Amino acid sequence: MEPERSMLQEFLEGGWIIPLVGAAGMLARLLTAKKEYTILEQFKNIASAAIASAIAWFILEQTDIPSLYKAITYGIIGVVSPEIINGIIKLAKHFERAPEKFINKP
Repeated sequence: MEPERSMLQEFLEGGWIIPLVGAAGMLARLLTAKKEYTILEQFKNIASAAIASAIAWFILEQTDIPSLYKAITYGIIGVVSPEIINGIIKLAKHFERAPEKFINKP
């Protein structure tokens, strides 16, 4: 990416497809799930997968790894986005309760 181009410009020119990849991954998960989900639950899961994949795009865009690996990562993040988000929330709650456990003291 050229230095004069912003990440937002890059996203608008081609990165916007990545949330669709994540949403497609979640859609595949929902279609193969044994549990019945309400329409609202399905919408929330698909939306969270799209958002998580978009965040992953902003993180991975500047890394020097092959595009195929990035694409696989975006799809996997879409499939497991509820678990990723719940894990981040759980970690944040643990940090909130006892931040000194996460900060190394000299």
